[in-house]
Amino acid sequence: MVRVSRSNFPPAGSQPGAPFPFPVQLLMQHHERHNIVSQEKGMCGVHGCESEMYATGCQLMPATKRKHKAAPSRVELLEKKVDQLTSQLAALTRQNGRAPPDTSNLLTNNLGSSRDSELDSANIAALLDVAQDPSHGLDPPTSSILEGQPSIVDQGLLSEAEAERLVTTFQLELVPKFPFVLIAHGETAARLRDQEPFLFLCVVAATMGSAHPMRKTVAEEIMKHVTLRVVARSERNLELLRGLLVHVAKSSTNLDEQRALLGTYWLSAGLCGTLGRPTVMKHDDRTNECIDSISSTEHLSDRWVAPFIHLQSFLATVDDVYASIQASGGRALVQVTRGSLQRQFDSVRACVEKDISSCPSSTENAMRIEIKYVEIRLEELSLRQEMWITEPASAVRTTMLMGIIQRSKELIHMITNLPVSEIAQITITTCARICAAVGYMPAAVLTLLNLIATPTDSAMEAQVQAVVDAAEYPNLVIELANALETKCEGMSAADKEADIVGSLCSKMRLLARCYPYQIKAIVGSAPSQDARQDTSMMTVHANDVAMTPQVWPDGSAYGDLGDMFPIEDIQWDSLLSDFIGFS
Repeated sequence: MVRVSRSNFPPAGSQPGAPFPFPVQLLMQHHERHNIVSQEKGMCGVHGCESEMYATGCQLMPATKRKHKAAPSRVELLEKKVDQLTSQLAALTRQNGRAPPDTSNLLTNNLGSSRDSELDSANIAALLDVAQDPSHGLDPPTSSILEGQPSIVDQGLLSEAEAERLVTTFQLELVPKFPFVLIAHGETAARLRDQEPFLFLCVVAATMGSAHPMRKTVAEEIMKHVTLRVVARSERNLELLRGLLVHVAKSSTNLDEQRALLGTYWLSAGLCGTLGRPTVMKHDDRTNECIDSISSTEHLSDRWVAPFIHLQSFLATVDDVYASIQASGGRALVQVTRGSLQRQFDSVRACVEKDISSCPSSTENAMRIEIKYVEIRLEELSLRQEMWITEPASAVRTTMLMGIIQRSKELIHMITNLPVSEIAQITITTCARICAAVGYMPAAVLTLLNLIATPTDSAMEAQVQAVVDAAEYPNLVIELANALETKCEGMSAADKEADIVGSLCSKMRLLARCYPYQIKAIVGSAPSQDARQDTSMMTVHANDVAMTPQVWPDGSAYGDLGDMFPIEDIQWDSLLSDFIGFS
């Protein structure tokens, strides 16, 4: 409790109008007042002031609460530490099969109720003994679980002469390149496979060629040792270490492993880009080596891997560039970045086009969709408002926005026109491309309308109508949903919603239904079909865009969404972000 006095203490001996005391005098006066107040505090009770020093009683106010919790006392810290050590001791003794020392008196001392109690030194000593035990879990085995098992030579899979030749090859050719595991010149394959079977297998695997018929068998034997001895039983010895060193230093991948590596890169880079995450796997020399290796095989499908990897690698580059771009650069930076990426893409596309000619139609369609998606991504910076603060309606930006509308429209047409057999086998990557096209197009349309629509300028109505008609949205999206839903024929409503394509179609129809309301919110009313056509905004794509008046679909085209919830309650930005990640 603190005491609030009637007034502040005046400086001792001061008179009205007297000069302000020197700092030393102030310090002494403050000290005197502090002593007086400290003495008077003891006379203040909860019912009032008992001091006679003042004519009026003092008012008691609650003390200010501390902002931080009081630090735990040393005893509390010791109690917590003892509890931790006791728990660790119990776990260790259960693993080692030993009875734990008696710590009941530690737990029943009621340390929390008595701050003066002392820890029993005998129990502390017992805990310290356990803490000094070097074992972690089970004691490492002293013998191998595969001891006495027949080797690949004993099984007749590899001749003794071949085994000796491979060991000699390792001594003469590989040891000079990797001197960390030495096989003495007097060492024989017979003794090695008997005394150090795992090291023997790793030496054999390192020296036999990639086309050797026994290579797969030896690799399986190595994995058997690793699984049973290292993983399952936690064996730890020099033989295992030396064998693993040889195996890791001289390991090489077969064609299946190379295909798996490239597939992992393709899927990883694609998912990271779609989710807006940094790419975990990078396109490096190892990736190029795998591409070169499988491109010359007898399998025709191996030649289709390279174009997919090249396109995905370029998309990863686009993601990295966009992530590092500074908004302060404005239009000039966008133009430079756009031009640089376009030149790189022209080179990539030239390489891809050479491979497309030998692909079946389904593979060609998949690659064409990827190419069209890249073209959309090249215009993405036009949607970033922060890049156009000083020049929001720049001709460069409007051209890029119209590019997004047209390329998205082309990609949607490509997928809508796919054969039913290909739609049935649609991949998650193609679904991601659909999301991009369906989301980027309305974002570009609404951005353009915000730039050109002026409520007081009737001359802008024709330009607004031209933009809306160029997009053909939402008719385009409804046709796409109808085509994709052939994949979901026969599914129940619940199964359709759980399916990726089925859920995508539902959200596409919902987005299409919201679209006219967003147009109306910008221009004041839905665009008229009788509006005069003005193609001034469309000159950059005059050869690409078919100017037909947009006809808004009736309610039946959207399915039964009207019974779910009122369309006015839809949060457009949230819905759009489901497709493109930003609005």
